[in-house]
Amino acid sequence: MEVRGHASVRSDQRNLARVLNNALREADACGGAALEAEAAGAERLADFFRDVEETYTSVAGQAKRILGDGGEGRLPAGVRPDGVAAEEDPGDISDR
Repeated sequence: MEVRGHASVRSDQRNLARVLNNALREADACGGAALEAEAAGAERLADFFRDVEETYTSVAGQAKRILGDGGEGRLPAGVRPDGVAAEEDPGDISDR
C-alpha cells in the first residue's frame, strides 16, 4: 500500500494548477484563431478551432473542480476564479 506524503499532494495541486492555467490559455488562443478564421471566410477551420476551444474549456473545468475538492475550496495563487488564465504560471504553490 502506497502512502502519499504531504509534499506529493502539493505537487499534485501544482500540476493541476498548471493544467488549468495552460488549458485556459489555449482555449483563449483557439477562440482568437476561430475569429480570425471566420473573418477570412474559413468556416471549416473556424469550427475546428471552436471545437478545440470547447475541449480546453472542459479540461480547465475538470481541473478547477478537482482543485476545489482537494484544496479546501481555494484555488492556488495565479489561478483566477473567473475562469481567465493568469498572466504568469503559478509556479510552486507548495508553501501556500
